[in-house]
Amino acid sequence: MAIPEWYDEAKFKRYAAQAFYKRNAYVVTLSVLYGLIAVMAVPSVLNVLMFTKKSSTPFTAYRRYLLTILHFTIWYRDPLAPGTRFWRSLLYTRKAHDGTIKRTSAAKEGMIISQRDMVLVQFSFAGYVVLKPEMLGIQGSAQEMDDFIHFWRVVGFMLGIHDEYNLCTTDSTTSKRRMQLVLDQMMGPALTSPNEDFYRMTKALLDGMWYYNVTLDYEALLFITFRLNGVAGYGFLEHERKNQLKVTGPVTYEKLSWYSRFIVGRLVHMHEEGLKNCLVRWLMNLQLQFSVLVGICYLPLLAAIKFGWKNAVVKMPK
Repeated sequence: MAIPEWYDEAKFKRYAAQAFYKRNAYVVTLSVLYGLIAVMAVPSVLNVLMFTKKSSTPFTAYRRYLLTILHFTIWYRDPLAPGTRFWRSLLYTRKAHDGTIKRTSAAKEGMIISQRDMVLVQFSFAGYVVLKPEMLGIQGSAQEMDDFIHFWRVVGFMLGIHDEYNLCTTDSTTSKRRMQLVLDQMMGPALTSPNEDFYRMTKALLDGMWYYNVTLDYEALLFITFRLNGVAGYGFLEHERKNQLKVTGPVTYEKLSWYSRFIVGRLVHMHEEGLKNCLVRWLMNLQLQFSVLVGICYLPLLAAIKFGWKNAVVKMPK
């Protein structure tokens, strides 16, 4: 694993100075949750997740995805250099991917983790921030977004994505075009008709994450994810609902419980209005910092009651 030749130290360090991340930490983290839900609709990605059996139950999902949060918060906060936590985290992630590749290819002929699958996962971390900043409530300049794209170009490369497939390129226009193709041709169609395994695995994901954050309602989060991807029938605002075709499915706004409707309304308002206010943004980011430090590493009370104290505490592996 090495830093790529085209690495732009000024761009990376400017982003790594964390002005953009500090301003948008809460919503960037929440966008990853939407991305993880969406990418599970792609059968090739979902099949690997089911094969590993590391996220098929609320308990395994709780530990796997809280560890994921710890990893990418380190990526956003720490400097990139051999020996740093950032470097060790990338190395750990890459070794874990390599181990999964070996197990899947040995156990089931034809099952691999392809460049396509890795790009889809890259999209789940970065795509919505780049393509849907207004819907998410992302606050930042064009230069900061360009730095964000370069950051994910470097991380994608170091995790094994070849340059010709990397969604993040030398310029923002090409990167956005690639991401839009993924959204239009892969994510959107996959979410239009997901299979039963998708609902089972996303239910395990959100049931597990509930012990970290009790506001993560399953039906509401699915609705927001489908809406973010432009799936017909998942409009919330009046003009969206008028312009979209009505579809029947397991989750539509009319079929949501009153509580799920409340969470949907709260999330839409927070993303599209609330996060424009610097005080609201500061409070949400502070809540995220507190929940990562206390709710994951030191005092995960709900998870301890459900899974036991030893299983509830999640820390970075050495």
